[in-house]
Amino acid sequence: MIENNILACFLMSDYAKTYLTRTNPLWFTDWHVSLVKTMQDMYIDNQPIGIHTLYQVHKDRAIELAKLTNFFVTDKSIEKELFYLEHEYNKKKLLEDLQKVRHDWDLEDIQKHLEVANQNSRIKNNNHVVTISKVMADKVDEIEERMQSGNKMKGLQTGWASLDKYIGGWNKGNLIVVGGRPGMGKSALGLNFCTDGSPHAKYIFVSVEMSADELAERILADICNIENSKIRNANVTTHDLKTMAESLYDINFHIIDTKDNNVYNIISLLKVHRAKYGLDVVVIDYLQKLDAGGRDMRTNVGLASTALKDVARELGITVIALAQLNRDGKNARPELTELKESGQIEQDADVVLFPFRPSYYEDEKPPIEDAVVIIAKNRHGRLCDIPCTFAGGQTRYRENL
Repeated sequence: MIENNILACFLMSDYAKTYLTRTNPLWFTDWHVSLVKTMQDMYIDNQPIGIHTLYQVHKDRAIELAKLTNFFVTDKSIEKELFYLEHEYNKKKLLEDLQKVRHDWDLEDIQKHLEVANQNSRIKNNNHVVTISKVMADKVDEIEERMQSGNKMKGLQTGWASLDKYIGGWNKGNLIVVGGRPGMGKSALGLNFCTDGSPHAKYIFVSVEMSADELAERILADICNIENSKIRNANVTTHDLKTMAESLYDINFHIIDTKDNNVYNIISLLKVHRAKYGLDVVVIDYLQKLDAGGRDMRTNVGLASTALKDVARELGITVIALAQLNRDGKNARPELTELKESGQIEQDADVVLFPFRPSYYEDEKPPIEDAVVIIAKNRHGRLCDIPCTFAGGQTRYRENL
């Protein structure tokens, strides 16, 4: 009965529709799951949600759709009814997770399993109504604490002095988008952020593009200053081998090499990892490869982008999402309008960075290219270019200090 009331509200009330993006379709049962997903797609794509438009997708449910309007009374209880569905769903999932505990598990494994299950069952608090004076007082206390500790920067150190200066480091709850045209080196920059920032925070690199083996080759080339091709072909010296062996103690971050590109499954893996090891920064390669259940690429990318922004805020971490730019605009500086498939990416992003190498379009490239990382969007400060270099042999970006 409650499900029908909520669905009727989504159908009849513009106010209730604003809750669609905050609703998990899995809270519902039977065919209502796919119906909610369809409504979400239509809402994100600015299409009208009505009996006629829904019938085009769910023709085998014509009678049920027609009856939905009979359940609409008021939309004033929509939040309370959604809370009830989430509560019941989380309760069911928690009981299922508890049943997975095995008697032959170690105590530590049981504790970790229960910790993750408990975290996943928590209900988000959507009541954010507070007095501005309290928020300001908390901010003053935070600033005073940072001044006294000597760490005046709000976010975590990035390993790049210019990024620390202009965006204030990696900030909790932020979605950072690194956009690049094919071959421009966005994956290289994402990995560089991990290697440069891992001394200051807990990183994880999620790759649905490259294998763990390819990532290892790139990281070794970067930190050992050995050409990637030599590592790939095992054309290295004894000194190179010693350097690579010693480098193992200098790098400390995790990777997820997965063929499962479902964004919600990846988010579940991140929650488990955070519960076990802690987590500050996630780098995901790359956004357009993720599956969020959208019916077309544009809707899919929008849903994935919003999901990453939501998990950044929920877990209090920074998510760095690599994104493909359109191939147009050869030789020209990239612009925000080139973010491929969805304007939702730009809306969700707190910061947008564009690695740009003018020499990429030349027939002969120098071993060390002049490049820039363009801060194209910045909710925390000014827009500017960060001068840097790109070493193609080591697939490495370095800022000019």
